[in-house]
Amino acid sequence: MSHSVRRAGLLLAAGLTTTAMTVTAFAPAATSAPVPRPATDDTPVNIAAKWLTGELDNGLMVGKSPDYGLTLDTGFALDHAGETRALLAIRNALEPKLGEYIGTGKEVYAGPTAKAAVFARIARANPTSYGGFNLITRLEGQVQDAPKTTPPPSPSPSPSPTATPTETPTVTPTTTPTTTPTATPTPETSLATGRLFDTSEHGDHANVVGQAYAVRALSLAGSSETDEALAFLLQQQCASGGFRLGFSKPGDAAQGCVEGPAGDVADPDATALAVINLVGSHEKAKPVQDALARARTWLAGQQRGNGAFRGGEGARRVNTNTTSLAGHALGLLGDSSAASRAAVWVRKRQPVDKYKCRSAVTRELGAVAYRPAAMRAARTDGITAEVTDEWRRATAQAVAVLEYAPNSPQALNISSGQKRARGGERVHFRVHGIAPGERVCIQIQREFKRATGKLTGGKVVRTLRVPFTNRGRFAIVKTADDRDRFWIRIRK
Repeated sequence: MSHSVRRAGLLLAAGLTTTAMTVTAFAPAATSAPVPRPATDDTPVNIAAKWLTGELDNGLMVGKSPDYGLTLDTGFALDHAGETRALLAIRNALEPKLGEYIGTGKEVYAGPTAKAAVFARIARANPTSYGGFNLITRLEGQVQDAPKTTPPPSPSPSPSPTATPTETPTVTPTTTPTTTPTATPTPETSLATGRLFDTSEHGDHANVVGQAYAVRALSLAGSSETDEALAFLLQQQCASGGFRLGFSKPGDAAQGCVEGPAGDVADPDATALAVINLVGSHEKAKPVQDALARARTWLAGQQRGNGAFRGGEGARRVNTNTTSLAGHALGLLGDSSAASRAAVWVRKRQPVDKYKCRSAVTRELGAVAYRPAAMRAARTDGITAEVTDEWRRATAQAVAVLEYAPNSPQALNISSGQKRARGGERVHFRVHGIAPGERVCIQIQREFKRATGKLTGGKVVRTLRVPFTNRGRFAIVKTADDRDRFWIRIRK
């Protein structure tokens, strides 16, 4: 809950003192009882959602052209934030354009189809009739079927007229073998059963992320293809507990993850998305629960001491995208401590440059940087066209984990041990109530300093030089949605 709402709660409690006293003459004063505070702070989610909504162009995320995948990620984020109106705007804007994302005619893109089917459901649309497509039937057609057996050849004698279609005619051993011959399954049809595939002249680019969305979409639709798609997804889990990102080649004998120096590597983003979609599928079978438990252990082992996660191959540095996905996944699996630490790390990359701390990124309140360096650059250059896409993606992924951002144990308050000071003197100001990872600005006249909430939620101390004047000044602390001030008398 935002600071302003929490403070209103404290004032409300004080206003109820008289009423409380009328209940019993011995009731303690309401102002002496601490007001319970929410465990989490919804401010970072609210401002991120507001920024994302402002980035939409008639319901779509548009760069040089519409980015439908990012638009869906934004829709998922806004759903988490409870921004129903903006979510429905995305749903309505995407619907007539859906074919451009999932393919039309002979082109069928499996992963996008699966993701669109999941989105349709959370956006209160029917996935069997969204955008003019039955996304479930279309998705089922992109799941590799089990190999079919070759039926035995028909015997030359005609069956008896009295035989029913389910009966097998009697044949002498000299005309037909007593055993029924079957086709020998090839590796690509037997071991790859349940595998997602694209039908496209551009090749097959299906992977584990799309497979995870497919399992969720098929499961929630009650599809008969669910079991095979789920079984294939579980094969992609490596022995370590993480999921790989890519599939084996269709003809390979091994269709599951094989870790090793020359083999597969578990990917944190793919693992997190597999977990998120498996949980969202509501599949409760023991193999699924076992897979989730192993994934939880693996993900927890990837988290660094500061709460961050490194990306997979090609992005082997800590970043907010991977940290957000992994933190969200661990939160869904019940590891609220890990999710909270990830949320704090991500929140530190959400600049709040208010009042005297304003910079080129001030007007972008709520946006989340992909990496710390991007935030520093934006304070000078702003979020330029060249980096807008990166900020949008980072912010869309961040919303879900920011739901775990911890609250401060007390209300925002700035004070000092000094009530008087000489002009030019350096004064220590104590600030309580800054949530862990929260960005704030502390100022007195032209002097200002930025501060970030401690992991413990404890006080933050900043030293500011007071101005040369013969009158008092307010020392002010400003968060994204609240402020407090302290009066200090100054003399030359």
